[in-house]
Amino acid sequence: MEMQADRVELEKSDFLQPLDSEIQTWMSKAFDMALEALENGEVPVGCLMVYNNEIIGKGRNEATRHAEMVALDQVLDWCRFREKDPKEVCEQTVLYVTVEPCIMCAAALRLLHIPLVVYGCKNERFGGCGSVLDISSDLLPHTGTSFKCIAGYRAEEAVEMLKTFYKQENPNAPKPKVRKDLISPPDGAVVVQVKQGPQDDESETIAPLS
Repeated sequence: MEMQADRVELEKSDFLQPLDSEIQTWMSKAFDMALEALENGEVPVGCLMVYNNEIIGKGRNEATRHAEMVALDQVLDWCRFREKDPKEVCEQTVLYVTVEPCIMCAAALRLLHIPLVVYGCKNERFGGCGSVLDISSDLLPHTGTSFKCIAGYRAEEAVEMLKTFYKQENPNAPKPKVRKDLISPPDGAVVVQVKQGPQDDESETIAPLS
């Protein structure tokens, strides 16, 4: 029994230390997805989930979901279709993503027992793997299991893609509505919206600044 336990721990250790060639293969595919997103005017983030040398989930950012959440949904669908235990599959699945998962996504990865995340650049505003909070390794009772991170793979490239996206106009962003009939107020005045009552429409009036 002791030898069997040692063998399991050894296999787990190997699993959590992928070869550089493995990282290069899967991260290249994730970066290809990010570049495709950028070319389509979308946030350039690409994500893959690899189980037993097979991609079982992948995603790009959507309007209401980050790439990791899209990929996780596909993993769960994959498990249902093949009648696999999601926990057992997730415990042997590696996430490859071009940008550090946010706090929300990192929490979801913990809950689903993903053991290893490989990512490119840091997410300085929302990162959940150390940049803002360390959801990946903090002691958080009743929130799944902590996971290991390998950070910084092609980080500069990931940052440059994000910079390129934010410099250009996003064609998918909603267009601002401009009132064509709005008369410009005189100097030293602002337009104020006034509600006449809870059921009435808003009306506009011009109020002096002083």
